[in-house]
Amino acid sequence: MKIMVTGGNGFIGHTLVRHLLNEGNEVKVIDIKPIKFNHPKLEFVKKSVLEDLRWEMRDCDMIYHLAAELGVVNSDKKPLNTLAVNIDGTVNVFKCALGTTVKKIVYTSSSEVYGEAREIPLKEDSPKSPVSIYGVSKLTAEMYAKGYVQEYGMDINPVRLFNVYGPGQGFEWVMPIFIQKVLNNEQPVVFGDGTQVRCFTYIADVVSGIETVRKKGAKGEAYNIANTDQITMKELAELIIKISGKNLKPNVVGFGKDTRTKEREIMTRIPSIEKLKSLGWEPSVSAQEGIQKAYNWYKDNLGKEELFYE
Repeated sequence: MKIMVTGGNGFIGHTLVRHLLNEGNEVKVIDIKPIKFNHPKLEFVKKSVLEDLRWEMRDCDMIYHLAAELGVVNSDKKPLNTLAVNIDGTVNVFKCALGTTVKKIVYTSSSEVYGEAREIPLKEDSPKSPVSIYGVSKLTAEMYAKGYVQEYGMDINPVRLFNVYGPGQGFEWVMPIFIQKVLNNEQPVVFGDGTQVRCFTYIADVVSGIETVRKKGAKGEAYNIANTDQITMKELAELIIKISGKNLKPNVVGFGKDTRTKEREIMTRIPSIEKLKSLGWEPSVSAQEGIQKAYNWYKDNLGKEELFYE
């Protein structure tokens, strides 16, 4: 297959691209930053998803649309750019794909679309109430995806990712932030009282989940991709410290205007993955195993900037 990956130079994107190449596919990456490695079946096109991409799509079988302004904190700093890239850019990808050889689009959405859970676990049809610009942008793009499926018969699958982590992830995210602190013999900083519950998903499981949706996902359906191992933020910090063998304790700082406001924090985020499991997928890396793998990788590669991705 010839597969386009928008945002292929990001953390999830570059991992997915390497997997697709290893599977023998031809891959075309669309990104504003050059991809960091070469491969005979890899083509890089320096473009934004806000530009006309019809020519680049002319010979592609399917698209993984990952390009986005990422993260709640980042979206607060750049709200208009977040809305432009995440909504207009996504709609542009759908629009450009019309009338091309593209048969399917897998769009990476986020668990942020759910906001504070109104039911546990979070199913794909659970109420959506995002509390951030980022979450709103992702949910809006999903609504456009639904419109393109209904209006034009396109085959688009949104996949909602839950707290992805793993080797190569940059230091804007909680897992590498905690690990870096511990490696530097500093206390990891935990906001609130540390009882916020998350389910962290190892990058290899995310890639296999995305691939399962590409191969087996029902037309127009959304899927959660997640691990269901639950851990609080304080427990996460304590586990990383335990793995390190160092004599440290988490620094629990509470909420506040200079750290993180309680109103913007999601206290419980626990997914249901039954829908994706019905397609034969389930996570293969436990939280304990994955966090150990991540810690070991950062320990060996801290300071090697060329190995890190946003």
